Amino acid sequence: GARFTATALSGVRRRGWAQSIGEREPGVASVAAPVRGPSNRVVAAVSVSGPIERLTRHPGPLHAQAIIEAARHLTEALRRT
Repeated sequence: GARFTATALSGVRRRGWAQSIGEREPGVASVAAPVRGPSNRVVAAVSVSGPIERLTRHPGPLHAQAIIEAARHLTEALRRT
């Protein structure tokens, strides 16, 4: 029942982040990156969301690096515990 294709999911895995524009809520954009636990499984995600007018219709290229970095820090913290 997923609304994305295998090709789209492959791109998300390759990039390390995903974006949505009006998918969950009209007028809202978001960018997310996975947080991984000690076994390298995804256990959470870091995301930022806001009005499309502020995040734009292409929030990934603008904000992904900061989101990925935050997710990396959390992943490292989880692996140390």
